[in-house]
Order: sequence, then structure tokens, then C-alpha cells
Amino acid sequence: MASEYLSYVKQDEELYRIVEQALPGLETLNAQQVETFIFYLKSLHGYNPASENHVAYYDRFSKQLEELRNSKFQQALQTKAARLMLMAMVAGGVGGIVLAVGAVIMLGGAAGWGTTLIVVGLGLFVLAEARFGKPALETAKEQERRYFLKSLRSARACNELDWAGLFSHNGVTQPGPQSDADIEQTGIRIAELTHQLRTALYNDEYMQYSHPRER
Repeated sequence: MASEYLSYVKQDEELYRIVEQALPGLETLNAQQVETFIFYLKSLHGYNPASENHVAYYDRFSKQLEELRNSKFQQALQTKAARLMLMAMVAGGVGGIVLAVGAVIMLGGAAGWGTTLIVVGLGLFVLAEARFGKPALETAKEQERRYFLKSLRSARACNELDWAGLFSHNGVTQPGPQSDADIEQTGIRIAELTHQLRTALYNDEYMQYSHPRER
């Protein structure tokens, strides 16, 4: 696909005229040198001075995340999940009472009525789970997923992606106090993840995602 990307460079006559003489040398650069050069090129039009891990930047981004968390859409999903969970608890509670009454009646000798109430109680348990419990969990998951994605999309630098949680649960960082070696391993893992993300973003065949007008 390298030649395919080069064709895009050639399509822009002005760009190709500027870089044509440098291309042979650029193609000899190692991976780290290419990354460094891309950082420089991207900074020409996309530099973000708030990309430092500074408490002031953290506080500002935290306020953005808080606004997302408290948006009307997020609150509506939270309310829906809470309502469904409450209905599941009520249905389950009623089912438990009916089941208990049915068991007492059955032990008292009225097997027919007891059996009927037990079946009704079990039905209410099934209803609580299928009609209310499962949808409540799915709604809660959807709310968290949407919040997480919006948080990522609001980030404008690696530090904000980190604060949004992109590098959490990375398979290396463990809860609790961290030794210097632990911190170093976390840093290595996050560097791997950021490299993977940058590589993914620049693997865009036919630039389907980078230039939507061409899709």
C-alpha cells in the first residue's frame, strides 16, 4: 500500500514538487525517525500547547468530562436504567412474596392453589429479569459506552486521552502503590498503545475515513 499512499502525494503537484528530491532520503529513515518527523509535520497545523500533564490542564479537561457526564442525554439514560432496575426489583420482590405464599399454601394441603401461585411467582422472576433487569443492565452499559466514546472524542492530546481512560486496564498497570519499575513498565505499555493507535489512524486504505468526501 506504500505506493498507493505515494500516489496521493503525487496527485498534489505542489506537494510533490516540494518533497520529490527528499523522498529517496525519507524512505531510508527508520521507524523512530519517521515518527519524530511526523510529530513535527503535524505540529505545523495541529499543535496543542495544553498537551502537558499539568494540573491546570487536568482540571480544565475534568470539567469537560463532568459536563459530558451531566448532559441531558446521559442523565436520560441513567434515569431509564434506574427506572428499569427499580421495576426489576419490584417484580422480583412481588415474585418472591407470591412464591413464598404459594409454598405455604401447598404445605397446607391446597396443592392446586399452591402450585398456581408458585408458577406465578416464578413467572414474575422471569419477567423481572427479561423485561426489566437485562434491559436495565444494557442501558447502563450503553450509557457508559457513550460517555467513554464522547470523552475520547473530546480529547485533543495524549494527556487528555489518558485522562479520558483510553490507557486504563492496559494489562500492565496494577492497583495500589507503584514501584519505579512498575511506573516504567506502565510507561512502556502506554507508549506501545499510542504507537498502535497512530499506526491504525495512518492505515486508511483509499483514505475512506480521512477524507469522507471521497468515500
